[in-house]
Amino acid sequence: MLKVRIDLAAFRHNYHAVKTLVGEKVAVLPVIKADAYGHGMLRLAEECLKLGAPMLGVGTIEEGIALRRHKVASPVLLLDGIFTEQAEEALKFHLTPAVFTLEVAKELNRIGRKKNKKIAVHLKFDTGMSRLGFTMAESKDTLAQVAKMKNLHVEGIMTHLASSGDLQSPQTEHQLMRFNAVLEEAKRNGMKSVYVHSANSGAILNFKQSHFTMVRPGIVLYGAPPNEVKGVEFKPVMTVTSRLVSVKEVSQGEGVGYNATYITPRKKPVGVVMGGYADGVNRLLSNRGTVIVRERAVPIVGNVCMDGFMVDLSRVSGAKAGDEVVLLGGGYEETSVEKWADLANTIPYEILCHLGTGPRVQRVFK
Repeated sequence: MLKVRIDLAAFRHNYHAVKTLVGEKVAVLPVIKADAYGHGMLRLAEECLKLGAPMLGVGTIEEGIALRRHKVASPVLLLDGIFTEQAEEALKFHLTPAVFTLEVAKELNRIGRKKNKKIAVHLKFDTGMSRLGFTMAESKDTLAQVAKMKNLHVEGIMTHLASSGDLQSPQTEHQLMRFNAVLEEAKRNGMKSVYVHSANSGAILNFKQSHFTMVRPGIVLYGAPPNEVKGVEFKPVMTVTSRLVSVKEVSQGEGVGYNATYITPRKKPVGVVMGGYADGVNRLLSNRGTVIVRERAVPIVGNVCMDGFMVDLSRVSGAKAGDEVVLLGGGYEETSVEKWADLANTIPYEILCHLGTGPRVQRVFK
């Protein structure tokens, strides 16, 4: 079906671009959750460690265990935390959880006391995203209670910035003000965390004051920054291709695809491309999207199907079954992830996550 090419040189370039932006004194924690945004978590974990990343960021305990079973020995931060019943397993695989409930903190402290060891955790505070984290109202009491848990080592203190890609929003400044108050309270409780982190991709680019001692790049590593920064280039890492499985002449007035949402205005060649919504080709691209055949941009016609979609080949001379089709990337503006996201009324994150994974997708690293 689809072939996903992952450009490791582009990935390395993007990592170095982040490092240049934040400086040598700030650690870089690459976020490789959700199968590295569809790019291949296990392979890119190896690449990140070669680049000098001190720690890797994943979402769930299952992702962390997958890294351990792949012989990845570096510290791994579970950004989405754990449930209390997962504490023993997290420690068994030497995974570091983000902690945002006292119940989990107490359970980890209990296990640490039982094993006579200190358990590393990163305390997560909700400074305004209303997702994961101790609230501002409970932050003072939380820090006081955790400071008394002698078998916890607060290795990190973190928050997540909700609008860091929006330079017009005052939310980031407001969140950082709250986060700095949390850090002051942590100091008053004797906490000296190695890692203080709040900066996601947008904040890395736009808010130097958010860098603290570690940053968490995600989408910028994969070449889709939330906004442009003068003098800094990020290269797309993923290219998705397929092939024409059929080319035929369709008479004037014929319907193309389910429900005949496209009617041929004249006789024209129509090609069928392997790979449909089951493989991550968003159905909202029906009669809207564009792909590349023989270096020419051609429109998608009719509804995207489960296994494939149709294209109008009128602009292409000599197209035949077996020809390569560029769906995403390849250096064409028409097939950029930003263009796909705009047409599908979504964000580049979703496009990459869906196109890069799936049992029928062949992923190749180069």
